[in-house]
Amino acid sequence: MATEAALQPDSDAVVPRIKLGESGITGLRQSNKQILEEANRLFQFPQFIKVVNEMRSDATIAANLLAYRTLIGRVEWSVEAPVGATEAQKSRAEFIESCMSDMEHSWGSFITEITSYLEYGFAVQEKVFRRRLKANGSRYNDGLVGWKKLAPRSQSTIYSWNFSEDGRDLLSVDQDLSGIQNSSKFALANNGNSRITIPRNKFMLFSCDSTKENPEGRSLLKGAYVAYKKLNLLQDQMMIGVARDLGGLPCFGIHPRYLSPDASPEDKAVADSFRQIGENLTTGAQGSVVMPLMYDPESKQPIFTMELLESKGGKAYDVPAICKQLQDDIAAAMSCSVLRLTGNSPDNYSVGTGKTNLMALHLAYRLKEMADVINSDLIPQTFALNGWTDTEFPKIVFGDFDRPAMEEFSKMLQRVASVGLVEFDRPVANLVREYIGVPVKEEDEPIDQEALTNQGNGGSKSGQGFASPAGEGTAKKVSGTDNSSDNLENAG
Repeated sequence: MATEAALQPDSDAVVPRIKLGESGITGLRQSNKQILEEANRLFQFPQFIKVVNEMRSDATIAANLLAYRTLIGRVEWSVEAPVGATEAQKSRAEFIESCMSDMEHSWGSFITEITSYLEYGFAVQEKVFRRRLKANGSRYNDGLVGWKKLAPRSQSTIYSWNFSEDGRDLLSVDQDLSGIQNSSKFALANNGNSRITIPRNKFMLFSCDSTKENPEGRSLLKGAYVAYKKLNLLQDQMMIGVARDLGGLPCFGIHPRYLSPDASPEDKAVADSFRQIGENLTTGAQGSVVMPLMYDPESKQPIFTMELLESKGGKAYDVPAICKQLQDDIAAAMSCSVLRLTGNSPDNYSVGTGKTNLMALHLAYRLKEMADVINSDLIPQTFALNGWTDTEFPKIVFGDFDRPAMEEFSKMLQRVASVGLVEFDRPVANLVREYIGVPVKEEDEPIDQEALTNQGNGGSKSGQGFASPAGEGTAKKVSGTDNSSDNLENAG
C-alpha cells in the first residue's frame, strides 16, 4: 500500500486546473416524470406491463424465463471478507452473512424476486431495516441494525421516476396503489393519497442492460417481441386451418334470386339464414342442418344444396417449420438457444456445448449485475447504519452454477494427475470430495499418501505414455510400444 507521502504532488509539478464536477448530462429523455426513451409506445411504461403479462403466457417465453429462474435459483451465495482482512473486518463479514438468514423471508426468495427484472427491465426492492433484537423478531439479540426484509415493489405499481432538477440523479420513485385490491386502506392510512413515494436510499434498483442510466432498463422480451407476434398470428392461422381441414368448410348452393340485389325482404332473409347456419357449423354451435327439398321447375336441379369443402393438395409453406424457426428466434433473443436442441443429431453435442457456454456467460453476467447492486448499495448502507467507517467492504458473491459433467470432471482429474501438473493437497482433495458429494475435511488435515497409493492396486499409470521413448512429445511417429493411440479419448 502506498504511503501518504508518496501520493503528494511532486515539488516541480504544475497541477492543471479543471472543473471537478459534471459538465454534461446522460441525455435521458424524460417528461412529466415519465421516461420517453422507447420509440415504440407499446414498450413504454406503463403500457409495457400489459405486453409483458401477455408474452409471459407464451409457452416458449415461459420456458426461457423458467430456465433463468431455475439456474439463478440454484446458485449458492456467500460473503467474502476483503483481502488481508483484519479480525474486525472478518467479524463484520460474518455479520453480513448472518443478516442473509435473519430476514422474514429467505435469501432465495429475494433472489427469485429480483429475476423479474429480466422480463420487465427493472426491479425495485425496498430495504427494510430493524434492530436485531429477539423482541423485534430477529434470531439475534446484539442490537445491531440488520435486515428485516428486502421487499419487492411490483412493477405494475411504479407510477413515476423523480429526478433532480438537472436530471442527473434519481431521487425517489412513486408507487400508485389505486389499481390494486384494498387500495382504499392504503389511501386512508396515507391521508387519502393512493400514491407512496419511496426515497432513493430506501430501495435497491436492479436494471437490465441499462443505458443512459435509465432506471427502466431494457427487458429481454423486447428483442423477442416481433418473433412472438408472428408466431402467435401463425399459430392461430394454423389452428384455423387444422379445424377447417378436419371438419370441412360448409358451402351452400342457393338459387340466384335469393342473392339478387333486388331480392325481396323474404328472399334476403332466406340467404341470411343460410349464412348464419354456416357460421354456426364452423364454430360448433350447430350440429346439423335441415333444408327444404325443392327443385327448379326448369332445370330440375335442387334450389338448395350443401357440401363440405376439403383442403386439396399440399400447403405452399411448411407452417410447423416456420413456427419452429420463430421459436428459435425467441430463444436466441433471450440467450436460451440451448433449450431448443432436440433429437439425437451428432452435431448437437458440439453445438450444444458452445450454446451452453454462451448461456453460462450470460447467466454469469446477470448474476454479476445483481451482485454489484447489492454490494454497492445494501452493504455500505448497512455499515453506515451501524456506525462502521470501513473503506473496504465484504462482498456477497455467487458460487459456481455451470459445473462440468462427472465424466468430463473425472477425465480432467486423470489427465492433470497423470502429468503431475497439480500437487494433490487438502484443497484439491476437498474439491474432489465436494464434487462427488463426500463430506470435506479440515484444511489442515494431512493427506494419507500411503493409503492413496494403495487404492486401486497402485496409482494411475496413465501418465507413463508421456515418458521417453514411447509417446515422447518430440517423436515424429508413434512408437511400436505406444498403445495410447488405441484409446478412443485420444482419437483426433
